[in-house]
Amino acid sequence: MKDSISTTEQIKGYQVVFEPIEHKYFVNGKMVPSISQICKMENPELYSGIDQAMLNRAAAKGVNLHEEIENYELHGEMGYTTEFHNYLKVKKHYGFKKELTERMVIIEIDGKIVCAGRFDLLATMNGENLLIDFKRTSQIHQRYVTLQLNLYRLGLMQSYGINIHKLMLIRLRYDAIEIMDLPVQEQETINTLKKYKVMS
Repeated sequence: MKDSISTTEQIKGYQVVFEPIEHKYFVNGKMVPSISQICKMENPELYSGIDQAMLNRAAAKGVNLHEEIENYELHGEMGYTTEFHNYLKVKKHYGFKKELTERMVIIEIDGKIVCAGRFDLLATMNGENLLIDFKRTSQIHQRYVTLQLNLYRLGLMQSYGINIHKLMLIRLRYDAIEIMDLPVQEQETINTLKKYKVMS
C-alpha cells in the first residue's frame, strides 16, 4: 500500500526520509519532530478526551481524501468520495492550478534542523503562490491550522526558495465545504520553533 511505503527526498544536501506508518521524519538518519507534532504540542487540548479508535478512523478517512486529491493532481485519476467531488467544485470556482503536491520540507532555525513535514498542495491563483491544506475534521481548529500552514510556508521558503503569498484551508466533510483564508505569521512561527530547538 502506498501509505505504508517510506519516502526519501534530497533537500538542500540533506537526505530526508518519511516513515508513514509511525509518521516519523529522519534527516541524515536522525529523527526530527514532524510539523504535526509541533502543532499538537502547541495545542495540547485539541484532541484530549476523544476515543483513540475514533481518532484512528477519522485519520484513515482523511488520508484517503488526501490520496484521492494527490492521485488526481498527479495522474488525473478520479476519486469516488463526495469530498473529492466537492474538491473539484472548489478548484473550478477558485481557478487555482497545481504546482507541487505532497512534497517534504525541512525547517532550520539558527543552523539546526528543528522539524520536517509534507504539505498538501502548492498552487498558483491570480499570479500568486497559494499554499492549501485539506482537512476532513468535524470542525476547524483555526489556531492549529494557522500554525501548521505557516510552518509549511516557512519550510517551502527554506527548502525550495519559494515565497508563499496566501494560505488557504479547505475543509471537506461529507457534503460540507468550508474555505478559510489564514494569515501569514512568519515571525510568530519562528518564535514558536525556537522553543523546540533542543528537541532536534
